[in-house]
Amino acid sequence: MQGCICPHPPLLIPEVGRASLRQVSATVAAMRRLADQVGEPETVVVISPHSDGYGDAHVVRTTRRLRGDFGRFRCPEVSFTYDNDVPFAELLLALAGDYRRLQLVPDDGDQLDWGVLVPLSFLKARQIVSLSIVSAYGEHRTLGQLVRRCAEELGRDTLFLASGDLSHALTHSAPAPYDPRGKLFDDEVVSLLTAGDFVGLGRMDPILFQGAAECGLRSFMALGGFLGDDATVAPEILSYEAPFGVGYMVARFGAAEVERPGVEA
Repeated sequence: MQGCICPHPPLLIPEVGRASLRQVSATVAAMRRLADQVGEPETVVVISPHSDGYGDAHVVRTTRRLRGDFGRFRCPEVSFTYDNDVPFAELLLALAGDYRRLQLVPDDGDQLDWGVLVPLSFLKARQIVSLSIVSAYGEHRTLGQLVRRCAEELGRDTLFLASGDLSHALTHSAPAPYDPRGKLFDDEVVSLLTAGDFVGLGRMDPILFQGAAECGLRSFMALGGFLGDDATVAPEILSYEAPFGVGYMVARFGAAEVERPGVEA
């Protein structure tokens, strides 16, 4: 089982970003390296803070084909379509009741948001599962544990992709009003995840991340639940940069592939 953290600025799409791509070259290079590292897993489970959902219940898409485009960013011709791992989604729904306070509901919509599409544009995905976040932070770890259980029961080679950006308040020209807590938040998250310490994310001061105007912490917590003990095996921060006042981090986690000895005839 592997997991990764990916940013999702639409400008990573060449038709959207155009000349701005030069300013995120470290992120682009890291995403390409990530794609090489994770290969082509059977299923990519993606949790995005921008997927349609509810404040108190996670949503999992159940339609057979999922699609989306960049029309809202003036590039409707850039579109993607993916097969949904429907058996995986159905098992998530069937087992969710075993977890206290975790609410998971089905959605038959087929539209994917940029939080899903941007990272997947770099990766190879045979089929996907799309999940949304909820308002409360704590239960996301439980959601990740449920995803791990389903992956193991189905015998799926699964990559859990946590889509999210860090602080949106790093500079005075950032999308959110400048807040000095933004840099403190990003520094702490990078420090914790360099060691694979996802549990430490839940111990951060809420005042810190509220001031940071982040959109990734819930996704990261879900990834931590999925990884479990694998989180500290081979954590690797592939890049971090913030050229537009928003923190973009690319990272990979999980047990390294073990080379199997050949079988003699």
